[in-house]
Amino acid sequence: MSTLERIQQEVEQWFLTEPLFFTVYCSHRLTINPNMLCALRSGQGRIEYNPEVIDSMPDHQLRALLSVEMIRILLKHPYSRQPLGCLGIVLKMASDMVIAPAYNLTWAGLIHPEEFGLPTGQHFEWYANRLSAMGIHMDGPAPSEGDSCAEGEAGEGSAASSSELSEKQDEDSTGGSSGENKEQNEQGENAEEVSLNSAPSSGDYTSLWEEDAFMGQQITDIIHSTTQWGSLPGGMVELIQKAAEGKIDYRNALRAFRSSILSQKRHLTRMYPSRRFGFEQMGSRYEFTTRLLVAIDTSGSVGSDELGRYYRIITTFFKYGIQEIDVLMFDFDVQGEPVTLKEAQKNKQTFEVKGRGGTNFQAPVNYVAEHPDYDGLIIMTDGYAPIPSVPAHLKTKLLWVIDNEPSYKQHYDALRKTGRVCLIEL
Repeated sequence: MSTLERIQQEVEQWFLTEPLFFTVYCSHRLTINPNMLCALRSGQGRIEYNPEVIDSMPDHQLRALLSVEMIRILLKHPYSRQPLGCLGIVLKMASDMVIAPAYNLTWAGLIHPEEFGLPTGQHFEWYANRLSAMGIHMDGPAPSEGDSCAEGEAGEGSAASSSELSEKQDEDSTGGSSGENKEQNEQGENAEEVSLNSAPSSGDYTSLWEEDAFMGQQITDIIHSTTQWGSLPGGMVELIQKAAEGKIDYRNALRAFRSSILSQKRHLTRMYPSRRFGFEQMGSRYEFTTRLLVAIDTSGSVGSDELGRYYRIITTFFKYGIQEIDVLMFDFDVQGEPVTLKEAQKNKQTFEVKGRGGTNFQAPVNYVAEHPDYDGLIIMTDGYAPIPSVPAHLKTKLLWVIDNEPSYKQHYDALRKTGRVCLIEL
C-alpha cells in the first residue's frame, strides 16, 4: 500500500470516529514533499507529507501523528498565533508544549514543558516567549525566511542548541531515568523507533507557518459549527474553543495605528502624480517628523524580559517613517523623563523600573496633553485602573495594549471610547 493510500485509509475512519479531524483534513490539500526533513507538516492551506519517512512508521504511529497535526491546525498555530521574533524551532517547541501534556507519545519527540522547567497549561505565545528568552537557537544552516529572530534578541540568556536538544532526546529514549524506561516498556515502544519531530527538523517543520486571516477564520468556523469532539480530552477541547474566540490581533492594530499616525503628515502636492489618476490629480508626500511616545505601566511586575519584548514589538512595527520613539514609565504618576527607545533597548537588562505604586491612566494622558508634539501614544498595561478623561483638544492618537485576556475583555468597551485597543499575550 502506498503512503497516500495509508493516509487516506486512516482519514476515512475519521468520518465516523473523529468527525472534527475529518472536517479539518478536508479543508486542506494533501501534498507530497519528499524534500522536507519531517514526516508531516501543515500550513498555507495544505498538509505536506514525506513518504520516505512515513513508510518506516507503523500504522498506529501514523494515526497518532495525523491526529496531532489536526490538533495543531485547530489551535491555529500554523496560521494566526505566531509571536514576533521567534525562530521556527521555538514555534515548534512551544506548540508541542501545549499539545504534549494531553498525549503520551514519547516516540514522536514532542517537547514537554517540564524538560525546560516550565509549567504545564500555558498558551502557545507564553511558551514561545519564554523559550526565546532562554536563547533557543539553531546550529547549522540559517533558518528559512520567516524563521529569523529580531536582531540582537536571539542570543540572550542561556543558549540551548538544536543539537543539544537532539542529544537530550536520544538520552531520554535510551538511557533516561528508570521511571521513563518503565513507562516506555509498558507502552511496548522500543529504542529503534525514530523521533520523527526532533529538534533538528523543527525549523523545517514550521516553514509553511505564516499569518493567514482567511484560513484562521475558516478553522474558527469549523470549531463553532462542531458538536462532536471525538476522542479529544476535555482540556484540549477548552484550548481549541479558546483559540476560536474573537480577538483584535495586536499586529493588525499596530499596523493600523502606525498608518493613522503617518496619514496626519500627508500633504497634497503637484510635484508628484496621483497613483490612481496621474498628474490629473494632486499626489501625496509625507513629512517623516513623526514622534511616538510609549508609556509602560510599571505598577506591577515588569522585568527586563517583558521590557525586551515590548521594545522588540514596537521597533518591528514603527521602524520606518517614525522619526523619534520615546519610552515613559508611569504608575500613579509619571516616573522621570522619557528616554529614547534605542537607549531603553540598550540598557534593558540594567534598566531601573520605577514606580510600583497604583495605576493612574490619567498621568500619561496628561503628559501628552502637556507635550502636544507627540503624534501617537501607546500605553502598555494590564488594564486595571479607572478610565482616563481625554481632553477634547488632544490631537495625539491613542492605542491601548493590554497584556492579559481577562482585563482585555473587562475593559475593552470602555477603553475603545478613548482610542484603539488590542490584546498582546506575553
